[in-house]
Amino acid sequence: MIKKVVPHKAKTLYVNTSTAKTISSYLLSKGIDPVQLESTITCSPDDLSAPDARLPISSYHALWELALSFTGDYSLGLKLAENPYNVEMGVVAHIFFNSPTLISGLKQYERYYSLVNEGMHIEVDTDKTLAKVKFINDVEVAYCSPDMEHTLAISVVRVKQNISDSLSLEAVHFQHKPPPDLSNYSNLFNCPVLFNQEHCSLIFKKEFLDYKLPKRSAYLHKILLKHIESLIKKIKPSPRFSEKVKALIERNLENDYVDAEHIAEKLFMSRHTLYRKLKAESIQFHDLVDKIREEKAYQYLENRNHNLSEIAFLLGFSELSAFSRAFKRWTGKSPAKYIKSQQE
Repeated sequence: MIKKVVPHKAKTLYVNTSTAKTISSYLLSKGIDPVQLESTITCSPDDLSAPDARLPISSYHALWELALSFTGDYSLGLKLAENPYNVEMGVVAHIFFNSPTLISGLKQYERYYSLVNEGMHIEVDTDKTLAKVKFINDVEVAYCSPDMEHTLAISVVRVKQNISDSLSLEAVHFQHKPPPDLSNYSNLFNCPVLFNQEHCSLIFKKEFLDYKLPKRSAYLHKILLKHIESLIKKIKPSPRFSEKVKALIERNLENDYVDAEHIAEKLFMSRHTLYRKLKAESIQFHDLVDKIREEKAYQYLENRNHNLSEIAFLLGFSELSAFSRAFKRWTGKSPAKYIKSQQE
């Protein structure tokens, strides 16, 4: 019997409206037809100013397309990140700048980034000398080139404005193709800017992570955290804990970061707490990892876009033989025989 994985119906993804408000205000100042603008964002521009307002990601991307078409400026994302356009700052950004240190702010940003963009998440990776803040799109439709340019640019501009202009970058990476002229990018980021990369990333010296944020207000930070937690409960009903763990495992499979220690750290808890909370739902961590690998294995084999060695890597196995043993345990067949049985 062949197992099939039925895809879930695509849900509507949302973004915070702070950038959409900036784009709309800019276009109106340049003389765009208000009716055309309103039909693009499917709401009134005034609605974008509502507290904690959100916009469907499809409307947000359509707004960027309209802005680039109307202005003819392919580097508009960079322009709108600089003064006087970057005045709109959401609650997640305020929490970041009111954190004790740069690394603690980034951890909060990691945790709450879904309120900025539901189609993406960020990860902070380090090695001996460098730190990398990666912006990772979880679904293909979430990626928008001008938006990512604006996101990375405004992150750099605000760090220089609110922390220190001495926090220089080592490199900036973008997933999309390079524009015709890179001069605007080099001037803003003041470091090598590379395109066609695996992820959009900001790369800087690891030592900066311990930098104390100078404009921090501990009281405001506490109030903002309380507000954002209530906002999350209102916007997103709490999923089962195992669903959160499953989502993290799926995102980290190919990087082989699916050990309990790493997943617990991402959830801001100890490994013991992770095990305890899963046990409350009658789930073992190892069994959850194994089940996810099995489900994704069927998907990869049915899509036929990867060879067996690539599938083993994508599932986080160290070598093809380890994948083959696991697959035989799941189905009683090797992956090759499974494929042959499907074809027959």
